Amino acid sequence: MDVNAINNNSISSLNTSSSSSLQLEKSSLSGKINNSEKEALNLSISDYNKQRDELSLNVQSLNDGIAMSKIAQNSIEKQQDYLKNIQNKLENINNLENKNDIKQSINEDLRNFNQVAYETKYKNESLLVNSYYDDKNSIDINTSSENFSMAKTNTASFANDIFETVNNNDLNNPENVSNALNKVASSSSELQNVSNQFSQFSKQLEEKALENIKEQNNLYNENKMNKIKDFGKESTDFTKSNINANAGYLAASQANIVQEQSVRLLS
Repeated sequence: MDVNAINNNSISSLNTSSSSSLQLEKSSLSGKINNSEKEALNLSISDYNKQRDELSLNVQSLNDGIAMSKIAQNSIEKQQDYLKNIQNKLENINNLENKNDIKQSINEDLRNFNQVAYETKYKNESLLVNSYYDDKNSIDINTSSENFSMAKTNTASFANDIFETVNNNDLNNPENVSNALNKVASSSSELQNVSNQFSQFSKQLEEKALENIKEQNNLYNENKMNKIKDFGKESTDFTKSNINANAGYLAASQANIVQEQSVRLLS
């Protein structure tokens, strides 16, 4: 037997064995890398979804607080209108022969005032009254990063104070009329303070909501860019795979050609 042939066969066998072993190692390593990339991608998607949902809940909660503030301010405007009616009636009381006759009309305005107070709610939560039976004495808005709170004011107590001042005194006495007017004025001032508190509360919530919306947009854009990068990488990997596969086919074809030539020479 030709020694050269034996050596060639041995070398070829070693090369083949070594190449196969190397290919298995490469394949195993490639599989590990691919698995790591998939795990990283799944983690990135999970983190994105978590942050997105968290920000959405924050904005929803903040919008609830803003809605509460707007509803309360609108109701306070109605209450202020009833106080103005009472003020006008007291200022023009001298047109009546019996000044106490105005009490019934004033009481009607006070009932309407209280009705607005008790009917002003958001999702069954009272906004302008705070009685002993209420579960909460404050309006609370909570987010993942910050909490907002505003103490409730019992505006119905303003109407009760005016009622006592008007109905427990003789309005034919000018001093009692003056006291009633002062009570209406002080109640109107306190009511305006409550409206200002709601306005400031709403402003804080709006600023926080804008921050969360900006974070949502940034998160969306970042996720969008990551998807574009992943697509580019997948395209590159696909191209590399095709090149490697074609190179393998070419090597196999060349091996077949060499084998056929060897057979012809031996024959």
